[in-house]
Amino acid sequence: MSSPPAPGGSAWYDDAAEYWASVDATVDGMLGGFSNLDDRDAQDSLLFMKDLIDAGVVKRGSACDCGAGIGRVTKSFLSTYFTPVDLVEQDLHFINTAKADPALNQGLVHRFIHCGLQSFDPEEHGVKYTGTVWCQWVLGHLTDDDLVAFFKRCIAVSPVIGVKENVASGLNGETEIDRQDSSMTRSEAAWKKVFKRAGLKVVKEQC
Repeated sequence: MSSPPAPGGSAWYDDAAEYWASVDATVDGMLGGFSNLDDRDAQDSLLFMKDLIDAGVVKRGSACDCGAGIGRVTKSFLSTYFTPVDLVEQDLHFINTAKADPALNQGLVHRFIHCGLQSFDPEEHGVKYTGTVWCQWVLGHLTDDDLVAFFKRCIAVSPVIGVKENVASGLNGETEIDRQDSSMTRSEAAWKKVFKRAGLKVVKEQC
C-alpha cells in the first residue's frame, strides 16, 4: 500500500481536485454541509471590509475571488463593495454553475478563470485589481512555497490581499493536515511566517 502524498507535488493537488469534483455545486456543497452559515459568514466579512474601506485602506473597485467555487462569496459579500469581480476556480463544474447564475452575469463578473491557485498568474491574464484579491477557505490547499509565490504574484497586481482562513489551535500549534481533501490548517505563527516571506504587511486581523 502506498503512503499518502506529502503536501505538495502533483499527487497532492490532483487529490484535492478529485475531492472537489465530487462535491455538489451548491451553497451546501461549498460549505461542507453547513449552508446555514452562509449569511453569518457574509455579514462578518462585510463588517470587516467596511472598516478597511472607511479607513481608506481598501478602495471600492475591481476584485478577484480566488477559489471562488460557484461564486457564493462574490454574490453574498464582494458584490457589495467591488465591481467587476474575476472568479478564479479550478473545478469546471463549479465554474459552469457560476456562469449559469443570472446574479453573476449582469455586469458583476468580468472573467471566469479556470485555474488552480498554485498556477494562477494574474499578469498572464493581463489583469490588475483596484480593490482586493480575496482568498477564503482555499489557501490551505497550497504548500508554503506555492502560497508565498501566489501572494507575490497577487500583490504585484492588487494593493490589498484579503485572507479568510481557519487557524490551527494555539499560536504555535502544529499544522493540521487533512488527507481527505489535501489541505492544511496553519497556526497563526505559520500564517505570519508565510506573510513575511511574501513581503506582506498585516493591516487588520480578526479571529
